[in-house]
Order: sequence, then C-alpha cells, then structure tokens
Amino acid sequence: MGIGLRAVQSQKVSQGLVQQAAILQMSSPELTSYIEEIALENPMAEIEEKHDMDCEKEKLDRLEWLAEFDEQNRFYYQSERDADQGDIFNVSTYETDQLEDLLKMQIIGCVNSEEEKEIIEYLIRCLDRRGYFTDSVEDISVHFGIPGEKIRHCLNILKSLEPAGIGAENLSECLLIQLMRLENSREYEVEKIIIENYLELMGKNKLHEIAKRLNVSVQRVHEAAAVIKNLNPKPANGYGHLGNIHYVKPDVTVAFFPEGLKIMVEETSLPELRINESYMRLLRSGECSDDVGKYIAGKIKQIEQIQYCVSKRNETLIRLVKLLIQHQKEFFDKGPGNLYPLRMQEMADDMEVHESTISRAVKGKYLQCPWGIFPMEYFFSKVQFTNQNMEKFTAGQIKTILKQLIDEENKKKPFSDQKLSEKMNAQGIRISRRTVAKYREEMGIGDYRERKCI
Repeated sequence: MGIGLRAVQSQKVSQGLVQQAAILQMSSPELTSYIEEIALENPMAEIEEKHDMDCEKEKLDRLEWLAEFDEQNRFYYQSERDADQGDIFNVSTYETDQLEDLLKMQIIGCVNSEEEKEIIEYLIRCLDRRGYFTDSVEDISVHFGIPGEKIRHCLNILKSLEPAGIGAENLSECLLIQLMRLENSREYEVEKIIIENYLELMGKNKLHEIAKRLNVSVQRVHEAAAVIKNLNPKPANGYGHLGNIHYVKPDVTVAFFPEGLKIMVEETSLPELRINESYMRLLRSGECSDDVGKYIAGKIKQIEQIQYCVSKRNETLIRLVKLLIQHQKEFFDKGPGNLYPLRMQEMADDMEVHESTISRAVKGKYLQCPWGIFPMEYFFSKVQFTNQNMEKFTAGQIKTILKQLIDEENKKKPFSDQKLSEKMNAQGIRISRRTVAKYREEMGIGDYRERKCI
C-alpha cells in the first residue's frame, strides 16, 4: 500500500499573541487584578507605585478637566435610557451577576452544540433591565453569520428558562409565558384573550367593556384580571445584576483644553510591574547554576512580555479613540443625539486590524468626555437604516425622526404605527410597523388611541 502525502495549511498562534489579545480585552480593574496576581506568582516581579512627574501632571490635568466639567459629568444607567439614543448601555458595575449565572446554569443540557451555547449566552447579554429581549433577530443573525431560524430557535430555548417570562419580546408575551406555566393553564382561556388583545382596556379598568366584547360576565373578567395582576411584568426584577449601581472608573478620558484635545488612558492608577533588581544582578553575576539561571530568565521574560502587552494595549486604545473622535465628531462637539452610524468593521479597516481586535479593545471599557461616561460599545451602532440616497441612520436618529412626526401630528387624528411607518418610508427610510411600535414604546409614547385628544 502506498503512502499518500497531503499538504495541509495550518495557522499557529503564538502564546505571545494570545496573551496580547487577552490583555487588550481587559478593563482597567481587570488589568490591575491580573498584574497583582502575576506579582504574587512570579518571584522576580515587584509592583512599583508611579511617582514620576508625567504621571503627576496627568493626574492634575484630569482633576483640572473634571473640575471644569463637574456639572456635565453624569452617569448613564440602563433604567434611564436617553430618548434620543437607541443604545445607551448600563454604566454600572455589578456586585453579582445572579440572573446571568442562573440562566447559564439552566442552559446546560438544553443545547446541542457550542454554537447554540454561545448564541444563547449572547442573547442573555442582550436582555434589558426588565428581562425582555428587544434586539433584532435579523441583526444577530448577521452578527453570527447564520440563518435567523437558528437565532429564533435559541431565543425560544431562552424563553423556556426560569424566571418565567425571561426573554419575552414584549409585555403580552411575557405574561402569556407565565400564564401557560400555571397549573390547569387550559382553564385560563379568558385570561389569554385579555393578555393578547385587551391589556390596555384592563389597565384603564374598563372591565365591563371587556366582558361585553368577550360575551362573558363581568365577574369572570374580574377573576381574570386578578390572575393577570399576579403575574410578573418584569421577570428580571430582584436579581443583583440589574440593581447594584456603582461608580464606574473610565479606561479612557477625552478632555478638551484651550491648547487642544488630550486623550488620557487610565495608566496612573494601574500598578506598574517591574523586575526585581536583586535577581537581575544575580543572573548577571554568573554565580547561579544553569537550572536556576534558566528559571530566572524565564520569569524575567514573562514580566517583559506582560510589560510589552500592556504598552500595546494602551497604544491601541489611544489609536482607536483618536479615530473614534474623527468618526463621531458631531457627538463630541454637540453631545448625545448626534451619533454617526458606525460599524466595528469600518474602524478595523481604518486601523488595518481584524474586527475582533476592535471588539476586544472596546469590550467592558468606558470612555469619559464632557458629555458623561459611556461604554465604548455605545459609539458603534447595532442597528442601521439607510434611505434611498444611501444615507445612514442610527436607531437613535430614527427615534428622533419618529418623535418629530408624532409631535407634529393632528392630535384629533393621531397617526397609527402603520401610518408612521408609511410616512417614514415616504422619506426613503424603510422601517416596519413592528419596529415603529417597538421604538415608540421605548420612548414611552402611547399608541394613537392614547395620544388622541377629543
């Protein structure tokens, strides 16, 4: 039997590149913990506080800038979304991730592949403060490069978990999921119909009208309303990861001084990893054995590699923020409501790096500027719309246009969601009725019946 030879191409990633990618992804607190752990594990390492003049000057610059903009610096919380922006992230840190941990534990045994597990964990991170999934299945399908049916399948798995109602796409679905899990759920047909069609009337306590439409007794509607009111409209309430709000330390500060713009990476508070000079002298003396010499040299190399990775991380952050300021000039000049639609791939192309590098660089990091503290992911659009002239719009800009249409409508004949969709389509912006309803609800604006003035 002959021996067959086959040429195979393979790509090996060095340990140094892996470590560089890991350190790039670390936030300032994570990097601090990592450096402190290395200092404990590596006998050649020591931590030195920074006292040089440059660090002191940067601290003074930061304090001067913060004092000047004290009234403008504010914190954004997920429970206080800006009406003009679609994707303001939570800038709190969490003492615990109780809900996320609970959901991740439940998906063990529910998934058939690592891909499904990754998708569901991504969907979990998309949940809003109520525990609802309000993102677009289509956008996530594009993100993973797989059919929307697979995303929907994973979303249905998420909806099957506890607490009941988690992952629902709206209030009605949230309540229906819980209703279907009650004992003898088949007996709740009236409750089901009310949830699907008459929640608004129930909220206005128009139980007689509901009874008339369903051709049942008012007493039966009272009983149904009592059952519905015992359901939980916000299944994520009560879990630590949605309630513990703490101060966030920015990883990068963008300050505007009279002499010009300054970008400050949070370095002054990071512990500085140094090589212990006594071990260096021992290595140079030639008095230690070959084995000891190799051990010391290996540990020193580890420290030098980490120093290099930290330096590259900070360089990448500064390059990224400089380009971010160019792309989002309107935002930095005028503030929230002026974001330009920007994809991470566009930034990656400008920096001549892979998109995953940008993703790692912004993950879990925060930027401080005169308008507040923002997650760096905030500056990249998850949803984009284009008109017939191929102009791009973010979700926030779409909401601004939508609100303007509603403000200018005849309050005696307000526009339905379908009419709003048609008007925006007439402007060349393709948007569905369902998306109009979603954005209207996110802005806290009622439907046409609630807006009507007699």
